[in-house]
Amino acid sequence: MLNITKEDFKKDLEELVEIENQKQINLAILFEHSLANSKEIRLTEFKDRLYIQANYYNSLEKYQMEIENLVKQYKKQLDKLFDVCNTRYVNIQRELASALQSEIIVVTNISINRQNLEKAIEENDTEKIHYYTNKINASIQKKLNYETIIIECNERLEFCIKQIGDFSEKIKITEEIKMVEKKENKFIKFLNNLIKNLHRKKNFKNYVLNPSKTHIGLLTNEVDKSIENLYNQIFEFAVQMQDNKNKINMAFDAMMQT
Repeated sequence: MLNITKEDFKKDLEELVEIENQKQINLAILFEHSLANSKEIRLTEFKDRLYIQANYYNSLEKYQMEIENLVKQYKKQLDKLFDVCNTRYVNIQRELASALQSEIIVVTNISINRQNLEKAIEENDTEKIHYYTNKINASIQKKLNYETIIIECNERLEFCIKQIGDFSEKIKITEEIKMVEKKENKFIKFLNNLIKNLHRKKNFKNYVLNPSKTHIGLLTNEVDKSIENLYNQIFEFAVQMQDNKNKINMAFDAMMQT
């Protein structure tokens, strides 16, 4: 049996609560910041791009309603995707909190059973010595198993934060208008500018609005696929965590029967 004193467990318990609580606070803040920042950056750059180009093509007044509608559609897709990201993060947090609570209970029980073992040794009660020895050893193994779950949950939370950045790049709309400058005499340049000004509103629709609508359509399909994948991950994680808990309890019961 491992030589672990009551003071060891008391210190272990205090450190466990303090360190993990602070770690979860830091991770939650980082996740929320990454989520909000990614949504704001993507929405702002898309909106600014449309308005800047609408002004360039002198088309803002005519197409403002369509621009605002496109921005709303893009925001809807961002909200859909990042809301599911948030759901997955919260689910992992809940499993982590449950594992931490279970570990704290196990640590507390080890400390109590340590005292019971010492009393049994003083009373030279062989049956109780055997019982509490098994219970302490089984509990120590149970604690180690919960630590494994805690480590995995923390790794998954960190991956959720990283994935926000990956999604942010994936849903970025980067289409830009490229203007080609040609060398020409002043009169030809004047005529070209006149024609270009006459067709600016039409060009805005053809070169900005329509491509943006196409991008939104493609983005909708991509977001739906990502959401489906995220929900699969949420379900698989829930099944895995339940399986882990069952195995931990079975291992504990098996050790108690030795």
